[in-house]
This record gives sequence, structure tokens and C-alpha cells, in this order.
Amino acid sequence: MNEKLKLLTSDLTETIKWFQDHLKKSEASVQIYTHLDADGLTSGAILGKALYREDIPFQISVLKQLEREEIIKIAEKVQDYNNVVIFSDFGSGQYLELEDKLNSNSIKTPYIILDHHFPQNISDKNDKKIKDIYKNSKPWHINPYFYEIDGSKEISGAGICYFFAKTLNKNNIDLSPTALIGATGDVQNRGPNNSFTGLNSIILEDAVKVDLVEKVNDLNFSPIKPLNEAIAYSGDINLPGLSGNTSKMLKFLQTLGILMEKSDGDIRTLNDFNQEEKQKVSSAIIRYVSLKLDVEPSEIINKLIINRYILKNELVGSELHDLKEFSYLLNSCGRSHNGSLGIAIAMGDRKIAYKKAREHLIEYKKSLAQALSWIHDENKIQLKEHIQFFFGEEVIPEAIIGTIASMLMFSKSDIIDKSKPIFGCAKRKEEDVYKISSRANDNIVKKGVNLSEAIREALKLSNLDALGGGHPPAAGTIVPVDKIDTFLENCNKIIKKQLQE
Repeated sequence: MNEKLKLLTSDLTETIKWFQDHLKKSEASVQIYTHLDADGLTSGAILGKALYREDIPFQISVLKQLEREEIIKIAEKVQDYNNVVIFSDFGSGQYLELEDKLNSNSIKTPYIILDHHFPQNISDKNDKKIKDIYKNSKPWHINPYFYEIDGSKEISGAGICYFFAKTLNKNNIDLSPTALIGATGDVQNRGPNNSFTGLNSIILEDAVKVDLVEKVNDLNFSPIKPLNEAIAYSGDINLPGLSGNTSKMLKFLQTLGILMEKSDGDIRTLNDFNQEEKQKVSSAIIRYVSLKLDVEPSEIINKLIINRYILKNELVGSELHDLKEFSYLLNSCGRSHNGSLGIAIAMGDRKIAYKKAREHLIEYKKSLAQALSWIHDENKIQLKEHIQFFFGEEVIPEAIIGTIASMLMFSKSDIIDKSKPIFGCAKRKEEDVYKISSRANDNIVKKGVNLSEAIREALKLSNLDALGGGHPPAAGTIVPVDKIDTFLENCNKIIKKQLQE
């Protein structure tokens, strides 16, 4: 990994020189375009902070997707103002479109791509064409797959932006926690006990070295929700007869002889418990699950005890104290059309932006809960032989269709079949297209399912010219309303072929 990092850092040194050379020729601000999820917002925040420290003027725009129509608008805008442009957490999957639109009409717009998704027309990390793309897009295109690093597990968009910032100025090592928030938002803490792997583990070393992040062993429940609620609605730990029922869970905890209420009457959170109390809870859960499900205690412990990453300079008990909760807050900002709040918080605002974001978080959680209940109560999951899908109709908007697909795929609920990838389809307002977000369980990805490849092939088979892709377990695109049935059937055929191969 160190050799790969050396090559990445060497290339980033060239990228920064190229960037600085073009800055001298431009009197306009640097225009940063970034994605609206937690990884995109932290990517934009890292770049903004790094440029601010260098006295380089910048603007950040948050986009839901980098689609062809959006690229045309960007090209028109930046050519008028002579901006240098940076695309973060997207751009690789559209790099040919960017080349075409930003270098047309004899005006060449200098731009940089800092991304971790598969490059356009690439759907497999072993594709030999990756080397050609690497050679042909230096020094303005940085992507982990150029260095045989897995962008779906080992580094996120924020991580790539962090290494860019750290190469620009080594003092930007203090932005390492922000990169880890982005990686957590993209669920890249999937090593043993929720650990980071690959370049993310090196970023963690930086964050620990500057005393900004602490890794602790803890119970695998939200540290800021009432504990009975946190356990009852855990996506990882299933307690038959208790999960999903906060009242029964509270009684179960009270039987352990632990004081569950604070002086104001509120139920205590995991943050309020000492180590002895946590030990009582974990022992009781292990005994209960062992008896009810007849599984080995070691199997339960692997899910129950995890690495938790604490941001040492943040307020204990706030959404910002824990990497996972912080990433969730940022994701709620982006998905509720408040990306600028998320950027401000990730750049350090702890006053107005944070207060507003907490208010939006409540509404965001409500919208997710309502969407999941609606899918369950109205039996909205539709099945084909090798895929499953649902339409958001008037209930689930485009901004959260991917989040709902993820929650369905990674929850312990039996509402869907985990052996089939799921495709969420949300009708875009005032356009005759569906936004498609697909998710697959790791178990079927290991068997050969690659959603990035499936979506791109299905677009071709359906005679559609849209951009699409992502990662093997998560990918997306847009599809015209009148082509949706054809597209989904083609996805079904391609997934069947992938599983057979």
C-alpha cells in the first residue's frame, strides 16, 4: 500500500503544479463541483478549506448528479468566467463528456477530477483499459483504480481530496477526520469490527497522530439515541421478540438492574453508560441471542462489539462526536436540498449552520421512516427472476431514493430478498425520467454481481444514451419513463448472466 501511496502522491504533486500554473492565467475564483451525499460534501469542504488557507478564492456548487445536461451548463458558465474547475466525488464516470464539453469551441477550460468511482466505460477494476485512461488523462485526473486501489472499499472521494490537500500543504493533515467522515458516509468502514482498510487506514493514522480522532471498542448501537430505541432499531443486531419494540426493549434493559432514566425523565443513551453498565448490556444480549437463535457467542460478539471513531474536539453527545452520526447529519443536509449547510458544518461552522442542520435532520428521519413504512405496508417491492425493484411514486423523491434502497438492502428486515439486487426508481419532478439507484449485498457481489457494469450494459441494450455507473455494489443512472420496463428487464437479464459467469 505504501508503494501505491507514493505513486499517488507523486502524481498529485504534478496535478498541483498543473493546477497552480493554470491559476496564474486565471483571475476568476476556482469553481468546485461536488456531490450531495456525505462523501461529496466532505470532499468539497476539504478542498474549500485547503484553498482558503492558500488565499485562493473559490466557490462550491453541490449537484445531485453530474449528468450530460449539467455538464453543458457548467461548460457555458466557466468558459464565460475563465474559471479553473475541480470535480470532486464524481467526474471519472463522465470524464469523456467533460473532455468533450469543456474543451470545445477553441476554448479549453482547465479542470481536475478527484474521484473514486469507475472511470467512464469501465466496470471492472481489472479492465486493462484503466491503464490507458491513466496515461491519457494525467495530470488532471486522479482516481484510485489507476493505482490498483479499490475505490468502493479502500478510499472515498473525500480521501482522494484529502491527499490532494495534504500534498498541497502538509499542514492540511488536520483535515484527515473530515475525509474519514466521507468514507464512513460511503460505508467504507467495512473491515473487521467496522475498521478502515487500504488508504482509509492511513488517513486514520494521520487523524490519530494529530490527536483529532480516537478509536474505541464499543457496542454497535447509536451513541446518541435512547438506548432502548438504539437497540430496538439496530440494523445489525436482531433480538427476536424485542427488535422493533422500544417498550419491550426498555423492560429488558431494566431487568438488568441498570438505571435507565436520567433526572429529567429522558432515557439514557449509550454515551451515558459506564464500562461496567455496557458490559452488563452486552452480556445480556449475548445470552439472549444465543438462546433464541442458537448461535455461537463469538458470532454475536463480532457484530456486537465494533470500533467506534470519536472526534475528540467535538461535543460529547452531539451528532458531531461520532464519525457515523456526523456522516448521517451531512447526508441529511444533502438529501434535503441543504448541501450548503453540510459544507459549512464540515468546514467548521458550529453555530447557525449546525442548528439549522439539526432541525432538517428531524424532518429527514421522518421522511425515511414514512418511506420505509409505505413500502412495507403497501407491498411496493416488485420481483423479477434475478432483480427486485420499487417505484417511489408520490412518496419517495429522487433525493432519497438511493438512501431508501440502501436501507432496504442493509437492514435486517425480511421485506426484500437479499439475494437479489434492488433498483429504486424515483420520478424526477417536471421531467419524464426516472432516477435509478441500485444496491447489492456483498454476498452477491462476491458471486459476480456488478451493478456498475449491469447499468451500463442495460443502457446500451435499451438504446439509451444516458451516463451511468458507480461501484459493483451501488450504481445509478436516469431512464426515460417510457423505457423503464425495457431497462429493468435488461437489468434482469444482465444480472442473470453475471451470476452464471
